[in-house]
Amino acid sequence: MRKDYDVVIIGGGIHGLALAYYIARDSSLRVALFEKTYLGSGASGRNGEMIRSAFGSREWIRLWDKSLKLWENLAPELDFNVMFTRHGYLILATNEAEFEGLKKNWQTQQEFGLATKILSAGEVLRLIPELNPAMVTGGLLQTNGGFARHDAAVWAYARAATRLKADIFPFTEVNDILVEADRVRAVKTSRGVVGTPLVVNAAGAHDRRIAQMAGVELPTQAQRVEIMVTEPLKPFLPKAVSAPGLMAYMHQSARGEFIGGASEEDYVPSTSMKNSLATTRAIAGTYVRLFPRLAGVRMMRQWTGLTSQAPDHAPIIGPVPEVEGFILSVGWAGYGFMGGPGGGQALSEYIISGKMSPEIRPFHARRFKTGELVNEPAIIKKEH
Repeated sequence: MRKDYDVVIIGGGIHGLALAYYIARDSSLRVALFEKTYLGSGASGRNGEMIRSAFGSREWIRLWDKSLKLWENLAPELDFNVMFTRHGYLILATNEAEFEGLKKNWQTQQEFGLATKILSAGEVLRLIPELNPAMVTGGLLQTNGGFARHDAAVWAYARAATRLKADIFPFTEVNDILVEADRVRAVKTSRGVVGTPLVVNAAGAHDRRIAQMAGVELPTQAQRVEIMVTEPLKPFLPKAVSAPGLMAYMHQSARGEFIGGASEEDYVPSTSMKNSLATTRAIAGTYVRLFPRLAGVRMMRQWTGLTSQAPDHAPIIGPVPEVEGFILSVGWAGYGFMGGPGGGQALSEYIISGKMSPEIRPFHARRFKTGELVNEPAIIKKEH
């Protein structure tokens, strides 16, 4: 470990690792990344793996489509198979109000040339015959969406960043950020003090604690996400599927496992890493409502992850006015995995050149004081 670095990144998830890779690829800046446990131990290794850019707001479409384009060529770029599978991503409408919302979102998506189309109920059922017809009003299909293996993406970015001489230190905890005259000067780690003028908070659900070390208060809150995996089944789900009205999402892996999550209606915010019986029942119940054939199928495993969520459910990216040299990539909620490549590359451009790209400009930290909130209608929202 050097005595000083040009950039220190806190958090070894996909956002921190992608940022380290793109900085090392596109500049000569000396980069260090610290992760208090193993790489991908947070939400980056505990998500549903699904990827799309078919959102309803221009801000979300612009950033996540940048990310989707990177996902499409990520394996050859990083020389590692991230198992990105472009099977397509269906957003399901279970009632007329949701269907009208999808149609409105589609019109916005066409401004950006997204590969999306509106499907009637009949077209959805022809695409996925195993869906319960009573739960289908229509849908929106993004043909170039899909899913990737979360562990593979973490390993790919870590290996590629290391190959480019970025220094990555797992099992190294940041205990303090040293600030003098409102400027970042150094970070104190479990392995010693490292001087740096620039610290990036990419700590996921631990973002508030890290920010407080620099004297910054974040409006984010940790949220628990639970996911379930069934026993392998004969393939019957050809697309990734999200049903925002049911607060559910799912896809079937190459091995036939049915993977996804949902939330109970009386969800209570928590930071416990233990799976709850209520959520397990909610996921199973939603599965069976949508796909009656899943009744009686065995659950093989389940897990819980923690995400960070801002009041408007959108990420917070870029510098903060309180402390010079303290930069954020936080609040990604349940959409950080799919946005990792785009967020990492766009933020690296700012760190290298000082110019904020249009993809991340709307997600600045000042918006909670100025009222410039980013409202996205096509996401699964868990209210605080």
